[in-house]
Amino acid sequence: MNNPHPRCFLNLAVVLFPSLMASQVLVESSPFNTYLLESRSIATGTIDPYLGMRFSYEWRSTMPDGTNDLLRSKLTDDWLRKDRLKFYPAIEAVGSLQGGHLTTKTPYLDISPVINVVSRYTLSPWGKYRLLFWARIEDHLVITQKKIPDFKYDFAWRQEIGKYGYHRNDSTWIEYRIGDGGILFTHPKGDVVFGQSNPIWGTGYTGQLWLSNKAPSYVFLGFRHRVANKWTFSYFHGSLNSTMRDSTHMDLYPLKRSLPLIRKNIAAHRLDFSPRANVRVGFGESIIYGVRSVELAYALPFLFYWTVEPDLGDSDNLQMFLDFEAIKEDVGRVYGSIYLDEWDFVDTFNKEESRNWAAYQIGLTYDVPLAENWSPLVRVEFTHLTPYVYVHKSSINMFQHHGQYLGFWSGPNSDNLFLAVEGSPRPRWWLQLYGQRTRRGEVNNETIKMMYNLEKVPFLYRTYEGEPETRILLGLRGQIDIFSNIRLNLDLYHSSWSQRFDRKLGNRPNQNKFDVAVQVALGL
Repeated sequence: MNNPHPRCFLNLAVVLFPSLMASQVLVESSPFNTYLLESRSIATGTIDPYLGMRFSYEWRSTMPDGTNDLLRSKLTDDWLRKDRLKFYPAIEAVGSLQGGHLTTKTPYLDISPVINVVSRYTLSPWGKYRLLFWARIEDHLVITQKKIPDFKYDFAWRQEIGKYGYHRNDSTWIEYRIGDGGILFTHPKGDVVFGQSNPIWGTGYTGQLWLSNKAPSYVFLGFRHRVANKWTFSYFHGSLNSTMRDSTHMDLYPLKRSLPLIRKNIAAHRLDFSPRANVRVGFGESIIYGVRSVELAYALPFLFYWTVEPDLGDSDNLQMFLDFEAIKEDVGRVYGSIYLDEWDFVDTFNKEESRNWAAYQIGLTYDVPLAENWSPLVRVEFTHLTPYVYVHKSSINMFQHHGQYLGFWSGPNSDNLFLAVEGSPRPRWWLQLYGQRTRRGEVNNETIKMMYNLEKVPFLYRTYEGEPETRILLGLRGQIDIFSNIRLNLDLYHSSWSQRFDRKLGNRPNQNKFDVAVQVALGL
């Protein structure tokens, strides 16, 4: 039996009874799932909260095509998923001929067993209150043709992996592990979560200015609550990896590499207003602070951080955020975001004295009234980040986790233009033809010093000669679910990367490559 097409499918349970939405299917943040949910939003003329606020692994009642991101074989249902405790084991492999979106051009193969474990409890006869426990474990082995000095996706939207290690006897083998999971309590007005994942807050498609999926996941405690018919409030408090060792405990940890990390935390809250079903406006704050345990002022969800941060010594890193989205039924969606790392209210429009350190993003998705069976969408998105955002005079308070920016992947002093056309030629098939140009300048101790001396840092500031670092991508990517337990992802593209910074050699060579990255997932 074929699944209904995303344009034709209308999830009446979510539209008519949003308060009864329960945790039933796992939705991984991906371009394909974004396409499914945005297509339905445009078809119905209704905002879907997922497009502006979600987790990297989100639990929903259903998807537009009724499917689950947990791959499974029906042959193993009786002994792996018969009772309340359900196991979803899988084998995933991704490979590339020229390093994929890593900075290298070395072929590699990444193989990992993956296990998802889920357990649900209904706490009321009507199913209004539910408790869900879940965990995801991945154990990766990467085989390369030659040693990769830095296993990172620099200047690309792919999520970083965090800590990794080389095999002791062979430097062409890399090992790393990923673990996510949590406890989710759902009720008619929202949910409460304690888990490890990535809060993704912001309307961006290629990445979010505020909180994105670029950095590795982290532990947090939070909630989302519909406080009134048109208002929703969200909050979380999380623990970040500072990458800084605490030398005050040297007598207890004689090996420096075993020293505990200096504490670093993040707290964030936002309020969303939907005057109509097709319009939403949101405002929020976040704070980065370190070298101490949980600050009670930031643990209070309803307190404005803007007012309390100066009273705590004015040493923390405060951010403010505004976003919006609007949908016209069967036409398209427009959205935008503004990120403020510091706001000088009095001199907001004073170009000489202003300390408005900002970034902005604007995007448009157009529903093409052709090829109805494909449900084609056209995307345009532009992102601009000034040299002042995400950084701080105190390195412990950088807007980072595990050394990676929590916001947009290209980092401060950059911009990004993305164009794409995509569609679904058949159920559970998705294809996208895309082009992207990204530019990046330098951010260093000198630019940070200039910032705090109220000196203007030119956009795309750089200390080297020539044009700024630029990467142009042209490609075709897609996702195909061959069966309920076999998924194929591919990305065929050409990359032209000029002034690329080589961390090993310290120079800036140009890199051009034509590559294909293929991922196969087999669920058991």
